[in-house]
Amino acid sequence: MGKMQRRNSHLKDKELKELKDRLLGQKEDILNKISDQTQYVLDPNEQKEQVDAANSNREKEQEARLLSRQGFLVKKITKTLHDIEIGEYGLCRECDGSIPFDRLRARPVADMCITCKEDSESEEKGKLYKKVSKSLGRTAQEYGRI
Repeated sequence: MGKMQRRNSHLKDKELKELKDRLLGQKEDILNKISDQTQYVLDPNEQKEQVDAANSNREKEQEARLLSRQGFLVKKITKTLHDIEIGEYGLCRECDGSIPFDRLRARPVADMCITCKEDSESEEKGKLYKKVSKSLGRTAQEYGRI
């Protein structure tokens, strides 16, 4: 990092190292869990009765969803590690402002400052509230009035 001009200079080297180490550890843990769970999910030797098989299938579906979420988190961590390397870590993707160390410590993959994140979530809630239901043909807001 020495010669590269760091845009994320609001973070001290010690803070950046702490966050990078946490991200690398988290990525390794997730990849190990995915590997273990994939072996369990794909175990062809399981012989159970029909009721047990149905329960097992339900559990496997839940595990598959969890694996998908974990895979998404690994991608986010990989992108975050790349941002650290190119000096863009800790900068809000919306306003380009600095994301405070305390926020990054709580959520190392955060890519928005708290203000922009709250604005984004409010926007999403508004869109969801105004979204027209395919089965009801009206918005949640309209449905609530009836």
